[in-house]
Amino acid sequence: MKIEGSVALVTGANRGIGLAFCRALLARGAAKVYAGVRRPADFTEPGLEPLALDVTDPGQIEAAARTASDATIVINNAGIQAGPGLLEGPLDGARQELEVNYLGTWAVSRAFAPVLAANGGGALVNMLSVASWRSTWRFPSYAASKTPFQLA
Repeated sequence: MKIEGSVALVTGANRGIGLAFCRALLARGAAKVYAGVRRPADFTEPGLEPLALDVTDPGQIEAAARTASDATIVINNAGIQAGPGLLEGPLDGARQELEVNYLGTWAVSRAFAPVLAANGGGALVNMLSVASWRSTWRFPSYAASKTPFQLA
């Protein structure tokens, strides 16, 4: 995939790996990089276009697909680790991990597949985790939520 001149969207772009992806895309000549963040007003990274995008909110996903209709690269990076251990604690964190890490990735992929196709193809990158290869008692839901799935 050629990055120079491309238009990219990165979810979970406010810090960490997502911000690093954004910076790397710009450094390699991307024409535009949309930074998918929950609070665009708080995001001030130079050269990036902040875009309201909570991957658990279908309305925000649809709006992001309309706004970033010129995207040729989509990097699904948004993710959290909030679940309980295997035998203790409420399952709320596990549900949140599945909503963000698995269903959010899936929803963004579904919304942007037609965008990428309309723009002649492109790249859809789903940021997963080595933790998905082997679950542990400390974070079983995180491992399950970061398991890869393939798009046809």
